[in-house]
Amino acid sequence: MGCGLDLEVWAKTRVRLSEETSVLLDGKESSAPVSRRVIADLAPAPVRVETDLEMPLGSGFGASGAGALGCAYALNALFGLGKTSNQIGAVAHVAEVVSGTGLGDVIAQNVGGLVMRLEPGAPGIGSVDRIPVPSLRVDYVVKGPLSTAEVLSDPGTMTRVNQAGEKALKDLIKKPTLDNFMNLSRRFANDTSLAEGWRTDAIEAVEASGGAASMVMLGDAVFALNGAEALSKFGTVGSATISQGGVRLE
Repeated sequence: MGCGLDLEVWAKTRVRLSEETSVLLDGKESSAPVSRRVIADLAPAPVRVETDLEMPLGSGFGASGAGALGCAYALNALFGLGKTSNQIGAVAHVAEVVSGTGLGDVIAQNVGGLVMRLEPGAPGIGSVDRIPVPSLRVDYVVKGPLSTAEVLSDPGTMTRVNQAGEKALKDLIKKPTLDNFMNLSRRFANDTSLAEGWRTDAIEAVEASGGAASMVMLGDAVFALNGAEALSKFGTVGSATISQGGVRLE
């Protein structure tokens, strides 16, 4: 459960038949445990899966979920499996949860936008709603990855995450606006003690310049609205617009 922004930074996946199954990430052979679970569940024959990432890897941008979801959609199309969007998304969701790389990314990526995850579970089981927002630009600075699996497996951290997250989601439902989302995201980062060091400094710098910012969950990264100039003091600034739709076939 929770809330987050889907951005127009993509994992683009291509799938074709092959003599043996392989997964390539940005042109290199990859262990890709989440995508391989999807392949094991859906592919009736060996395939070659190639995923190219526009997003930073391992930095809270949902790369593993996006790769798995794209893989599932491509396999459904290649083999004519006849599965619906929710059914495809459920396979990717289960693969990511079992692999320990994320919990709620897939159901949000399946629809796009500013997504509130109101009830837990895979697409078709969990409940989501969207806060209507325009395709605003979101700026970000990424220093490096954080281990999602380590955070999810730490009981103390997860207790703080669950308590702070439940309160934030309740407050967001009372006032579902982009401004309130940014304020609550900032509060959540503080209450969980996940935002520290340069991340706190960057958030405060953006706020001092009149923007709004918070930590990317879970990555050594900060995102902001109207904060590009302030963020530039902390590293190379990337940018993307808010997505108005989820995963799609081309």
